[in-house]
Amino acid sequence: MKRILKISGMAFLVMLFCAMRTPASAQEPMPSVTYQTFYDDLSPYGDWIDYPQYGYVWHPRVADFRPYSTDGHWVWTDEYQWMWVSDYNWGWAPFHYGRWLYDDFVGWVWVPGYEWSPAWVEWRTGGDYYGWAPLGPGVNISMNFSFGRYSPPYDYWSFVPRNYILSPRVYDYCVPRSRNTVIINNTTIINNYNKTNNVFVTGPDRLEVERYTGRVNAFQLRESRNPGRTEIRRNTVNVFRPQVQQNNDERRLAPRNFERYDRQNGNVFQQRNQEIVNNDRRNDIDRRANQNSNGIEQRNNDNSDMVRRQAQMKRLQDIQRQQQQQQIEQRNNQFDRRDQEVNRQNELRRQQEQRNIQQQQQQNRNAFEQRQNEMRQQQEIQRQQQEQRSFGQRQNEMRQQQQDAQRQQQQEQRNFDRRQNEMKQYENQRMQQMRQQQQQQQTDQRRQWNAEKQNNGSERRQQFDQSNQQKQNSFQQRQSRNDGQGNGNGNGRGHGKHD
Repeated sequence: MKRILKISGMAFLVMLFCAMRTPASAQEPMPSVTYQTFYDDLSPYGDWIDYPQYGYVWHPRVADFRPYSTDGHWVWTDEYQWMWVSDYNWGWAPFHYGRWLYDDFVGWVWVPGYEWSPAWVEWRTGGDYYGWAPLGPGVNISMNFSFGRYSPPYDYWSFVPRNYILSPRVYDYCVPRSRNTVIINNTTIINNYNKTNNVFVTGPDRLEVERYTGRVNAFQLRESRNPGRTEIRRNTVNVFRPQVQQNNDERRLAPRNFERYDRQNGNVFQQRNQEIVNNDRRNDIDRRANQNSNGIEQRNNDNSDMVRRQAQMKRLQDIQRQQQQQQIEQRNNQFDRRDQEVNRQNELRRQQEQRNIQQQQQQNRNAFEQRQNEMRQQQEIQRQQQEQRSFGQRQNEMRQQQQDAQRQQQQEQRNFDRRQNEMKQYENQRMQQMRQQQQQQQTDQRRQWNAEKQNNGSERRQQFDQSNQQKQNSFQQRQSRNDGQGNGNGNGRGHGKHD
């Protein structure tokens, strides 16, 4: 039992140790390379040339080669958007590092570089086409860079109908280069480049492409440990993406075999390219020539038979040329039919968009008229409310004025009554004073009369009585006159002057 527990514990420790080592190995940094790796790995597939302006450049040994066009296709990656997946074993380097240049005497040559990118290209769109062209050497991508200031030559561009941009054989759908100038005049530059994780990224928008191709499958980028062909497995793209070390003394690194560049050398490369193009054709001719030579030897150098076979070979060559011409014509016809179909689809799409625009305009007009009517109704309601508020305000002002007038009248009435009371009090005081004076006078007169009566007798008493009677009459008249004036002032409501 103890032995079993001991063995189980040791097995557990071994498993734990392996589990700890696995992540550490997965997190190992990617290998780094130098230009010497480019020189060595690409030498079997092409020729290195000591170019006057850019140093060592590489020319692939491929017939009718065009970068980012032959033997490859485009895929969409989650991290770096549009990536060129090459079918060549050497495609990990020239399509993701450096730049491409077309030389009139050599052809396409690759200038090595240090930075990795999913594709060093410039894009155009328009006229139902997508197009791309390799960036030339010396194009420095910076924050202030604009593709509008860089214009690759017209024959650098590859154009395909938009619905074939994701085709695994995209080269089969590229239009002839003779039509590039017309297409360039009807397209615009896609200038939405950026840097993701310090990597140059550009290309058309994914949602826009899905309008023409349907759903665009997204691939995940996986880094391979060894150089070689880029592989696609399910939804992953495995590519060798090492870091390129910068060497201050690059001239110490050099290909083992290279050629000097000159125009004569360029003619040699042109001849070599022509030989590569005609290689298959020569092989067929050689096989047929060998068969013919064997037949001639078997027939004991029959000259007539050789002439006949030579004529047959000539006819075969003519037939091959005719077939090639027919294939070229068929391909052009296919492009013409494809263009016609694309134009028809574009016309249908344009008509549908025109109808949609008209419907949208009609809806906009209806909505505008509805908003206008609503605004008029709101303005009318606001006007009525304003008039009601103004009418209510005027009524309130009139009520306030009436109330003010009533208060003023009441105040004037109170002031008038107060003055009347004051006048009555004043008149009563005067009447009381006059009565008191009259009584005092009467008392004095009586006293005087009694005195005179006693002194003068009855005559004087009579005179005094008459005089007193006259005074009473005049006093009564004056009193009645004063009473008449007081009644006139009371009925006149304040008219007249009062002392």
